[in-house]
Amino acid sequence: MFARLIGLLILVLLAAALASWLGAQPGMLSLEWLGWQVEMRTSLAVALLVVLALLLLFVDRLLRGLLQLPSWLGRNLARRRTDSGHRALALGLMAVSAGEPDEARRQAARAQRLLSAPHLTDLLSAQAAHLSGDHNAAARYFTSLTRDSDTAFLGHIGLARLALEKDDPGTALTAARTALDIRPKSALAARQVMILEAERGNWSAALPALSVVMRAGEQDDAEGRALAHQKAALAYLEAEDREAEDLEAEDSSGDARDAVTIRRMIASLQTALAAWPDFWPAALRLADLHGEAGSPKKAVKPLETAFRNMPHDDLAARLAALWNVNEGSTVARLIKLIPDRGQRADEGRRVVAEVALEHGLIGEAGRLLDEIDETRRDAAAWRLAARMAAVNEDSAAENMALRRAGEAPRPRRWQCTSCQLLHESWQSHCGGCSGFATLDWQRPDGVTPLIGTDAATRAPARRARPPGTVERG
Repeated sequence: MFARLIGLLILVLLAAALASWLGAQPGMLSLEWLGWQVEMRTSLAVALLVVLALLLLFVDRLLRGLLQLPSWLGRNLARRRTDSGHRALALGLMAVSAGEPDEARRQAARAQRLLSAPHLTDLLSAQAAHLSGDHNAAARYFTSLTRDSDTAFLGHIGLARLALEKDDPGTALTAARTALDIRPKSALAARQVMILEAERGNWSAALPALSVVMRAGEQDDAEGRALAHQKAALAYLEAEDREAEDLEAEDSSGDARDAVTIRRMIASLQTALAAWPDFWPAALRLADLHGEAGSPKKAVKPLETAFRNMPHDDLAARLAALWNVNEGSTVARLIKLIPDRGQRADEGRRVVAEVALEHGLIGEAGRLLDEIDETRRDAAAWRLAARMAAVNEDSAAENMALRRAGEAPRPRRWQCTSCQLLHESWQSHCGGCSGFATLDWQRPDGVTPLIGTDAATRAPARRARPPGTVERG
């Protein structure tokens, strides 16, 4: 503001100086035209010429403004209409986020009337129709989005979601695969494809989609762990499928299993263990395959690694059979595999103590059990203490241990991390919530000892069920 004032003052001073200079100049201007003669000072003639030029410029600007007035009014009205349409679009999206279907549909209709942007208005209309429960209208809007290359991806994603809500996994998978073909790096589409293929039992088809999700690299620790479990589950199940196909071919042809199939199964199980080192069922199956391939030494290594990661009675029993040494050497080797610290170290001591007790090494079993602090013992450790007390014919100690076993935390079980349902064995889908690869080998959380697992044990392993279905006893 101050700079403009200074500039105006300088301009006025320059104009005054110029006028003073012109007034001081001598000379006359004489003009004769049609019998008229006009004489004036030269400075006055120059001033009149300047005024005339300014007047002509003003008239030109005025005429231009009058001629452009209709188009200016039209542009102004269009701008106001566009602004109102964008405001309606924003309010509609807010209504969708807030869960207000009536307001969302009203604002969607207003936005469609004011804006000539079908991509945006159709998307809002689809979301509003879906929110209000009008799936047919939502399907029409999502289908219209698929006709344009810019919005086809969102249209197919929307159609996949609608198909899932209608319990039509086949249509949902087709739409999700089309969306993934449009955007091969989309984690959203790949996740839908992976889950739907897993529900159908197509483990080999689900693995590439899972790889897309994992390459997105935007997961927190919990999601990264869930993806690792899904990768391990798919690789393990892929090996199982190959084994089933090979056994079927063997029954029909009578030929023995070929080495190529065994190598592929071994590679799948190694992938599973690399993604989830605690997945001890994969280690047991891998050891079986190495033994079948005539490599018993190779069978030992995955079992030892699995025992270090997650001590388990089945791993200890399989290692004892493969080592084929005396009882003392078996216990000594297992002791070397016990983890260094933490809860798993206590579980390792308990497992090795069980082995020692079974072989009559009562002193070694007692030493290992004593290394587990009583405050950290779970129910399995206290039951072992009760067995040892019974061997020593100490009924008081046996009763005390059994009482403590009822109060202690329960040992690890296969538990769904989504619905907390317990399972007797690992399976691809939870028997309660149908979540894929949600079973984790952990101490039961969120349940009481009175909760049974009939639903889980009746659910066949690897059975795929649509999301939301629950098997009831």
